[in-house]
Amino acid sequence: MHTSIYLARLLGPVLAVAGIGILIRPNAYLAMAGGMMNDAPLMYLATILGLLGGLALVLAHNLWVADWRVIITLLAWLTVIESAVWLLFPSEMRRLWAPLLSETLLLVSAAIVLVAAAVLCVFGYIANTRTGARS
Repeated sequence: MHTSIYLARLLGPVLAVAGIGILIRPNAYLAMAGGMMNDAPLMYLATILGLLGGLALVLAHNLWVADWRVIITLLAWLTVIESAVWLLFPSEMRRLWAPLLSETLLLVSAAIVLVAAAVLCVFGYIANTRTGARS
């Protein structure tokens, strides 16, 4: 459980800041996403880093359980799969994602990210201080 708490404390705030950033400046995030998709070296670097990060999470936390910890596992596997697909099929992924870059979809994504961030922060910081769990 200590690994789950550590990762919740690590990922929760990062996801919260990203989600809030998207809500505050959605047009900047749309421009950034569009720019990244058209910059092959940057996309390659981002997907390699995503694959490394996702694999690190999977290796550290591959828990398929019916509680909040599965959020970390799902994020890890989604990152691995998406990064691998981007590396293997960049043109096809660009064609798939380009029409989906809209403010509406971005705001829905931000809401999902913020819910995941809230759950991770609650269980990483708040719930475990009440139960006396160690860091």
